[in-house]
Amino acid sequence: VLLTLWSRVSFRHMAFGAALNAFAGYSTSNWTASFFIRSHGMTTGELGTWLALIMGLGGAIGVFSGGLLADKLGRRDKRWYMWIPSLAGFISVPFMIGVYVVDNAYLALCLAIVPGVMFNVYLGNTIATTHGLVGSRMRATASAILFLILNMIGLGIGPWSVGLLSDSLSQSLGNDSLRQAMLYIIPVMMFWSACHFALAAKNVRQDLASAPD
Repeated sequence: VLLTLWSRVSFRHMAFGAALNAFAGYSTSNWTASFFIRSHGMTTGELGTWLALIMGLGGAIGVFSGGLLADKLGRRDKRWYMWIPSLAGFISVPFMIGVYVVDNAYLALCLAIVPGVMFNVYLGNTIATTHGLVGSRMRATASAILFLILNMIGLGIGPWSVGLLSDSLSQSLGNDSLRQAMLYIIPVMMFWSACHFALAAKNVRQDLASAPD
């Protein structure tokens, strides 16, 4: 199964794009509360309500709408399964930058709504495309391989990298070290992810057509 997947150029780009998207998403979900408490002085009760709506409800909307839109547009062209997460990533980047640049906490939270929705758009599309690239008897293992790559990079490296950079900047920047660490890392990773999804779209139609039964 691994050899079958790795022989597909679209899977290599898609898996790395998903891992980088997860890198940005897990880093954000792990550090956003600390950022708003340290840099904006928000209380946990008020902040919890905002983040539940942005990341919880927004994330659910992103997964559902991303898959629904891809299924609709994908009937005409399978590349939409990759174009949609690519577009979501590119759209998110300026809003992410805004979250860490603006001084008003509530404006930052409003800006965070867009990435909160867009972060999870890739998920359904990536899983469905992975299943389409292999035979029906390979799908469970293919999913496991995808999530191994996604979580090793996204969950394993993402939050740790932001924390490490924040610690290294803490002497010079104090409480704002986390703001700068998130600004330096998260938008870059999301932009990089979007580029890989765009590259995956170039080969996805051919790779789906040549998938084993």
